Amino acid sequence: MKNSVSPEKFKTSGLFDKPNGFSRIMLAFAFIAISTFTFAQSPEVRSALRLIDIEQPSKGISELEKLADKSSSNQYYLGLGYLRTGNKEKALQAFEKGISMNEKDGLNHAGKGHVKLLDKNATEAKLHFDKALSVSKSKDANVLKAVAEGYMADTKFILDAINLLNKAKTINGSDPEVHILLGDAYLKQNNGGESVSSYERAGSADPKNGKAFYKVAKVYQRSKNTDMVMEYLNKAVQADPQYAPAYKELGEAYYLNKQADKAVEAYEKYLPITENAGQARYQYAFFLFMAKRYDKANEIFKEVINSPNASPTALKFYAYSLIEQGKGNEARPVLEQYFQKVKPEEIQASDYAYYGKLLVDLKEDSLANDAFAKSLDLDSAQFDVLQLQATTFMKRKKYVEAAETTKQLMSIRNQPAAQDYWNLGQAYYFSDQFSAADSAFSKVVEMQGEKTPLPVYLFAARAKANVDSTMTTGLAKPMYDTFLSKALQDPEKNKKSIIEAYEYLGAYSIHKEGNVVQAKSYYDKILQLDPAHSGAKEFMRELNKPAPAQKGR
Repeated sequence: MKNSVSPEKFKTSGLFDKPNGFSRIMLAFAFIAISTFTFAQSPEVRSALRLIDIEQPSKGISELEKLADKSSSNQYYLGLGYLRTGNKEKALQAFEKGISMNEKDGLNHAGKGHVKLLDKNATEAKLHFDKALSVSKSKDANVLKAVAEGYMADTKFILDAINLLNKAKTINGSDPEVHILLGDAYLKQNNGGESVSSYERAGSADPKNGKAFYKVAKVYQRSKNTDMVMEYLNKAVQADPQYAPAYKELGEAYYLNKQADKAVEAYEKYLPITENAGQARYQYAFFLFMAKRYDKANEIFKEVINSPNASPTALKFYAYSLIEQGKGNEARPVLEQYFQKVKPEEIQASDYAYYGKLLVDLKEDSLANDAFAKSLDLDSAQFDVLQLQATTFMKRKKYVEAAETTKQLMSIRNQPAAQDYWNLGQAYYFSDQFSAADSAFSKVVEMQGEKTPLPVYLFAARAKANVDSTMTTGLAKPMYDTFLSKALQDPEKNKKSIIEAYEYLGAYSIHKEGNVVQAKSYYDKILQLDPAHSGAKEFMRELNKPAPAQKGR
């Protein structure tokens, strides 16, 4: 660090030759000067400006207002506080009052120039900046810094700002704010490397300065370097455990990394600090929803949606959270309110999908199909929605629609699954498209082999029986035989289907082979399983009728 008077000059006068009383006094003076240079403002002003940085603006402004009348410099910092909280009018009043208190204090001239440049009045701004530099003879690091911060209000003057800040740095290189402003200026030039270096110098000058590390994280955020973003955000909160913006960014970064629990934890530290929770309350509820902490999420969503400025998105996720809790009756009016409030072009496929699933749970299958259709219009490649759509059509006995939806599902898979062919076969079978059903069931058998479930053999046999309804070829016999070989392993469980197979085989024996003895054996087996079976009993009665007497005998 360079002082305005070189230590070497003192050495030549002999004052540093031995530790006499006068030399000790001068050393003490030098340390006081260094301390003054290191932090540009008084501890009270620094504390107040920090309150603004950590999202407690009303507290920060209140503290600055208490300090303002003590000096013209404090009037400038009050004005700066107003600027940082977006109040140009009050800032200008503070700067003008500071000039009236001490016309030779360059800080307030710099502040007034800052306001004029924000008002796009570059000519008048420059007059005030020049006045600030003139009264301070361009030797006051605080004034140089104030003018530079003013120039940064317009990117056309970034080079002027950088030159002034570099000059301020030669006077007081230990002021962290000088380095932070330099970092900001370099960032406006898209010079990330110099920006990071400046912010890191600020952090070295004041290891408790959370803002410096936070700003490094924001630079890395531009290049999507997630690891470095997380590292510096954590450094920020380690340096200053009250630095609210870093907790907020940490929450969002953890969410993007699919670490919902950590996102919740970061926001639970952020919300008690910030004065303006606002949208952050909703964001916190959303993180709770993502972390599957639905009870707590719903408490906050309930507060949020009662606000006059409640966003449609808050309504949506409140409904989602209720649905996840199984509170469909509560969720339905909330979700329907969302659809009424949101712009139609902002509705997502997932919104209609959630609504459809809710309606299925409420046994509103027809409306569910309508909702799924709207979802698929927005995104036709949703596996789960297509599956639910087909299943719901089947429940409603809309078999043709179920078949079409299942085919759509199969078309977007890399390789259709055996379950797809089974569902397709069922839809075809119940819509009387027996040949198509036969093909689908046969595909399942081909894919599953020995692991083919018993119902597949049964429906495959039924489809074939319907294709060959006159039993011209006996198409279904081999499949019924296969079915029986497996079903007879548990005859009690499969009794009804076994009887169906015996009925077919009995009819086949008579109509195709003319083998009454074989047919009788099948009907005997039916009666063993079900002695009251009317079809088998009728067959036996017909079989046992005496032959009619011949005439003439």
